[in-house]
Amino acid sequence: MPKAVRLGVKQPDGGWGWVVVAGAFFVHAGMLATTLSFGVFYAEFREVFQESAGITSFISSILVGTMLMCSPFAGALSNLTSCRTAIIAGGVISAAGLVVSYFAQTMIHLFFSVGILTGLGLSLMYAPSLAMIGRYFDRRHATANGITVCGTGVGQFALPPLFQFLIDEFGWRGALLIVAGLMLNGCVCGALMRPIHLAEDRTVDRKAQSSGDQELPIVHVPFHRKVNETFHVSLLMHRPFLVFSVSMFGMVFGNSILIVHLVAHAQNLGVEKTSAAFLLSIKGVSEIFSRPLNGWLSDRGKISKVYYYMIGVTGMAIATLAIPFASNYTGLVVCMVLYGLFSGIVFPLVAVLVCRYSGASRISSGLGWAFVFQGAAFLLGPPVSGWLYDATGNYDMSFFAAAIFTFVSVLVLL
Repeated sequence: MPKAVRLGVKQPDGGWGWVVVAGAFFVHAGMLATTLSFGVFYAEFREVFQESAGITSFISSILVGTMLMCSPFAGALSNLTSCRTAIIAGGVISAAGLVVSYFAQTMIHLFFSVGILTGLGLSLMYAPSLAMIGRYFDRRHATANGITVCGTGVGQFALPPLFQFLIDEFGWRGALLIVAGLMLNGCVCGALMRPIHLAEDRTVDRKAQSSGDQELPIVHVPFHRKVNETFHVSLLMHRPFLVFSVSMFGMVFGNSILIVHLVAHAQNLGVEKTSAAFLLSIKGVSEIFSRPLNGWLSDRGKISKVYYYMIGVTGMAIATLAIPFASNYTGLVVCMVLYGLFSGIVFPLVAVLVCRYSGASRISSGLGWAFVFQGAAFLLGPPVSGWLYDATGNYDMSFFAAAIFTFVSVLVLL
């Protein structure tokens, strides 16, 4: 018997969508913010395994790089099953990666367990959670997305001092086990992602449109067409989408350097470990206020969302450039407050602009391909800056490089 026809609707801009926003918020706060707070573990791993800054940086690089670069597969899984299924699977896989990391005796072990396995699990939660926002919201998309990504700021505020406390109390192995339990909460968040079928979605089952038991001839679909329909590879040929993705590469390259090396840079200046970790929390607090506010303003403002995005990225570059000139803790705090305010403009708009260039029906794949560019940037940024540290003995050149790449990402959009 043919399956029933799926009746499409427009994005409801509310209703159950707000429950979806709540689930996506906690995915960002509890799971994805872990990647932005992993600089606390970076300092610990470097001390325990006695490896160079460049080698140790690969843990965070592989983690976030895998999370982002596997996003096309997360999008394909969402297209074939549902975003709900992908997110629940991601919660299980990411937790398993951290449990396996408990037994690590070498840095290479952590490359695979934390970097690849946990990164894969996070990938299955990241893009699908944002894609669900785009499927439930249209007119209020930036507002809903601003609330969602505000979860990252909440996580950045809470997780770095929590991670440092867990490391001090239970060691880094025990801390990773506890974080694994946190990852399993992603399964609960995924359960809230009720599928919705939009009017612009393609009908998958053509038999559902036929009447009675009338048989239709079997049509052979070429493999390349199946791949394109699953992954939407054609998006890479769409110039506006490609230009925006290249711009994101530069922005994330700079952002990754700050996230991974800020804590170690502060410790080199003589800042105590807990206070150094709290710098990421300060950035998170700044984003808690900035992200939802700027999402709301961009939905109602007269300025184009692209120009609004460019203003935010320029501010991030200036704040990054100021870090090497901050010679004390107070100066670093000011830099993080400013950075959080400007990044709060940028990140609520990423998924919104991707949706604009890909369309709501292809947003899962659009986010997947956009995140590939971000993943490549995160895979390269921290090791490059780590090698600059090994060559110079400080992180000043690393932050200068981060600022340059961030500035260039704005020029690409002009």
